[in-house]
Formats: sequence, C-alpha cells, structure tokens
Amino acid sequence: MLRTLDLSARIATLVLLAAACTREEPAPAPEPKQAAPLATKTAEPPKPSIDDTTFHLAFAAPEAATADQPGNAQLTLEARGGYHVNQDYPIRVDVKGAPGLALEKTSLSRNDAKEFSEEKASFAVPFKAPGGSYDLTATIDFAVCTKETCVPDQRTVALALQVR
Repeated sequence: MLRTLDLSARIATLVLLAAACTREEPAPAPEPKQAAPLATKTAEPPKPSIDDTTFHLAFAAPEAATADQPGNAQLTLEARGGYHVNQDYPIRVDVKGAPGLALEKTSLSRNDAKEFSEEKASFAVPFKAPGGSYDLTATIDFAVCTKETCVPDQRTVALALQVR
C-alpha cells in the first residue's frame, strides 16, 4: 500500500509539472507611461503647449490684458487618440506668476474647471497686474485613460503675459 501511495504521489507531481509547462502565461501588461521628469538645470524651459499622442495641453494668454484690470489666461487639456480625461482622478493645477502679477488662486481643482468632460478639461486662470511683461506657469496633474490603461501625468506649461 505504501508503494501505491508513493507511486500516486509521483504521478500527481508529474501531472502538475506537465500542466505548469504547458500553461499559457498572460501577455505582460504594457509599461505605464511615465510622467515627464521634473524640471532640472538641463531641461528645456516650459512652452505654452504640449502635444502628445494621448493629449494636447495649451496655456493661452488673453488677446488683450489691460493694466490693473482683471484678466484670464486659459489652460486647456484635450484627450487624443482614443483616450479620455479621467473623471475620477484628482486633477490639480498649480499656478505661479512673476512678481507684480496678482493671481486670484494659485491652486485649482476640478471644482474650478470651466469645463470638465471626458474630451476636455478647461480652466480660467484669473490675474491682475500693472502694465508690463510677466511670466506665468501652470503645472497640471492629470490622467488620461482608455478602457485598458490609465496614464497619470504631470506637465508644466508657461507663457509670457503682456499687460498694457
């Protein structure tokens, strides 16, 4: 009887090993897209727009900004290539302006968006300044997704704001 159990254990082990060798492994998941590295001394300065296969991000100055009058710069994120703006991701925009440029808010969230849909997220960036030229930057944390994958990202855009 002991030999029968020993033989049965060996057969069971061989069956398990054979099954393990023929089992198909799932295809590896695609590598998630990494957010752009944070700015370093060798990095290019931020530009007013960024084009990617998954999104378009643009920061635009108003056509005419008047000294000491309220104005709005526009930040727009548009999903592309079968991606959509993740409606559950805690989108955040941090805004910085040159000295003399008064910002109504330096941090914006989904609740501040003028538009927030799967196609687009759009924000007004209110400011006020005396006449002159001012640098304005916006760093946005967001995610664009498909049914299969989600790509969290952080990007910075900048513009030179002319106030007359």
